[in-house]
This record gives sequence, C-alpha cells and structure tokens, in this order.
Amino acid sequence: LSLPPSQADLTGIKWKRYVWQGPTSAPILFPVTEEDPILCSFSRCLKADVLSVWRRSQRPGRRELWLFWWGDDPNFAELIHHELTAEEDGVWESGLSYECRTLLFKAIHNLLERCLMNRSFVRVGKWFVKPYEKDEKPINKR
Repeated sequence: LSLPPSQADLTGIKWKRYVWQGPTSAPILFPVTEEDPILCSFSRCLKADVLSVWRRSQRPGRRELWLFWWGDDPNFAELIHHELTAEEDGVWESGLSYECRTLLFKAIHNLLERCLMNRSFVRVGKWFVKPYEKDEKPINKR
C-alpha cells in the first residue's frame, strides 16, 4: 500500500468525531442496519475512501464515528447522517490522545485489511495469505 506524500506526513493528520446519542428510553433498541445513522455514515465514508472507524461509547446507547484525513478540510455533508452531531475535532499539532491514536490505528488496520481482501488475500487467524492459483508459475519451489 503506498500513500500519497500528503498522507505519509503524520503531522498533517486531522480528525473529527461524530456522535449518535441513540434512543433515550429503555430498553435501548438500535435501528435496522440501513437506518442506523452511524453505520450508514460509516458505509458512505468507506465508499468515498475516507479513513474512518466507529465504536460504541461507554455510555449506554451512544455510538461514535471518527473520521481522519490529511490536508484541507473536506466537506463531509453528503457522508454524515443528519442525526449525527459533530462533538470534537482536532489536529496533530494540538496532540493526539491515546484514544485518538488507538482509533486511528484501527482505521488504518481496517483499510489495510480491505485492500488485502480486494486483492484476493484470505485471512487465516491473524495472518493474510494469497491462495495458490493452478495456472500460476511457481516463484520458488522451496
């Protein structure tokens, strides 16, 4: 995976955290996947090649969507569901909290996994392997 020069510079990282509060009444019922504001927005971000990750918050019923990018601030209006609220944003220069670094790593890990799967790799436990194809010429017989 090669990143453009603007994406290889960590000091240019920016992020934004969106929150969906969810239902305030008990019991907590989550919408069907197509109607879920977090998953719907996350899916749109993946299709638009925006580095993103979602997670459940420690508060019941609350979930978050984190977006990461480099360079100029993009317009996320088409990607983000109207029920989500932008709660926090930041830049590398103001510091990356442990939480933010962890989620950035998870988003990059997910991106790498998708890239490998799109190139016909198969996941075996924590490893990725490329299955041998019958018509393929052997590179090394050992």
